[in-house]
Amino acid sequence: MTSHAQHSQLLFADIKEFSSRSDHAQLRARNDLYAEMRSAFTDERWRSCRHEDRGDGVLVVIPSVPDLPLETLFTDVLPRLEAGLGGRRRSDPLLRLRIAVHAGPVHRDRHGFAGHAVNHVFRLCDGAPLRQALDEATSDTAVLVSEAVHDTVVRAGLPGVEATTFHPVTFQVKETRARAYLHVPGDPACALRIAREAAPEPHGGRDDARHGGVSVSAGHSVHMDGAIVTAGDAQVTMPAAQRTRWWRGPRGESR
Repeated sequence: MTSHAQHSQLLFADIKEFSSRSDHAQLRARNDLYAEMRSAFTDERWRSCRHEDRGDGVLVVIPSVPDLPLETLFTDVLPRLEAGLGGRRRSDPLLRLRIAVHAGPVHRDRHGFAGHAVNHVFRLCDGAPLRQALDEATSDTAVLVSEAVHDTVVRAGLPGVEATTFHPVTFQVKETRARAYLHVPGDPACALRIAREAAPEPHGGRDDARHGGVSVSAGHSVHMDGAIVTAGDAQVTMPAAQRTRWWRGPRGESR
């Protein structure tokens, strides 16, 4: 294993509905996927990257090199990938890709790539917003970028990266719950609609729940005095403990 992680860009492309295909169709889809990825990156850039096959997709690890800054993925690589898939529709109309983009420290050993950044890009790709986007989009790709990538590239206002086409969503896969930004090339209305349907939580939302935040709902005015609730019945929910207690007003105050 390498002694130090290398900060890298990560792109994971996953073929939609891969497992429903026959063995022959799966092999053809894999061949087409790699052909389109090499074309989108160009041969020279593709050779400068590392790749890890995932069966129904491919992880591309892009070293931090001057000739492939992260914004190039959005201004050059991803548009060419979308165009290439559109031109391939006659031979394989079902080759459509969910794409996740992240950046961070990446470890490499004799088995492949590892680290939290690698885990995160896989979970981005498995998130419900990205799956829904590709189900509903008219385009052949849908892209979900991490908050780190959005902050350093999209929100930076770099030339050729249109920030208004990236919309915030919250996704949860296994123990990971995080904010990300959905982008659907050629179908921005799809990304906006999905983002509106599942508006992201405020940053403090999940931390409050994790550390025992309390939410109160009631049919009357509620006044808090230490742990006492007065002026009517109120339901107090404690997410961290996953339990609900009933508090009663002046006729039978409870703690």
